[in-house]
Amino acid sequence: MNALEFETEIHDGIVKIPTQYTSWQEKSVRVILLEVENRPTSSKSLKFEACSIKTKSYRFNREQANER
Repeated sequence: MNALEFETEIHDGIVKIPTQYTSWQEKSVRVILLEVENRPTSSKSLKFEACSIKTKSYRFNREQANER
């Protein structure tokens, strides 16, 4: 089974196939529609950076660690 992916808009119940896929004309296909979520664009870069903490000389206290 061959598959392709592209984004388009549906108008009056018609899904327009981009011109670069003309070889798919007259073929029997299965269609799955996925709505594209409109995500707000943010100028902030969201990254997770690992951090390293030196704990060699740190004394751990179980009671203090478990306090709520």
